[in-house]
Amino acid sequence: MSNKKIILAIDSTDIKEIKDMLKELSSDINMVKIGPISFLSNYQSILEIIQNFNLSIMFDFKFFDIPNTMIGSLDFLFKNNIDIFTVHSLAGPTALELLNKNLLKKEQESGIKRPKMFCVSILTSFDQTEMESIGLSDTIQNNILNLVERSIKAGADGIVCSGHEISLIRENFGDSVEILVPGIRFDSDDDDQKRVISPKDAFDSGADFIVLGRTITESENRLKKLNDIIKSLG
Repeated sequence: MSNKKIILAIDSTDIKEIKDMLKELSSDINMVKIGPISFLSNYQSILEIIQNFNLSIMFDFKFFDIPNTMIGSLDFLFKNNIDIFTVHSLAGPTALELLNKNLLKKEQESGIKRPKMFCVSILTSFDQTEMESIGLSDTIQNNILNLVERSIKAGADGIVCSGHEISLIRENFGDSVEILVPGIRFDSDDDDQKRVISPKDAFDSGADFIVLGRTITESENRLKKLNDIIKSLG
């Protein structure tokens, strides 16, 4: 199994801790995921630090706004060589189509490879009760299928979903879209994500990428935990 399929989530505000973590783990990973926790506290330095370790970047801000606002954010992604960014499927097909159109346009104009657009279906912190509380009365699975279909038609490169929906998406959409899975747990950790899966089960089900966060970053021996996970994949 290629390490390029494993994405390390950096969710720390401490820039020294981030540097130490990357120094320890960068030779065994290819991409890191940054979101509001790590980026907003360290926006002046974190991208440069990551790029100095020759790592690819997943910018996980889950854009969800009017089309013009999201389109206006694309320049940042190109200027900083972002490889993957995330946007909510619920932003709607019109917004997603416009984003895809402008990604292709900027790629042609700049000569810079465009970042891949991965659409977030239903957050892994949601269960059926949470879904119904916001007015989505159908099952998680049916809502996800609807959002995935619309996202693919709008030009999404990939889908972010829980491990429980990998097979469902593969059965319905084949290899027409890449699948990225957060909520990955090597042990039975107890936290705020409700729809979780092990690394091996995720890949066996058809995932293209997995995101590893607290399972590694909160381990007493991060490098050993990462290598144990890689070995478990066979």
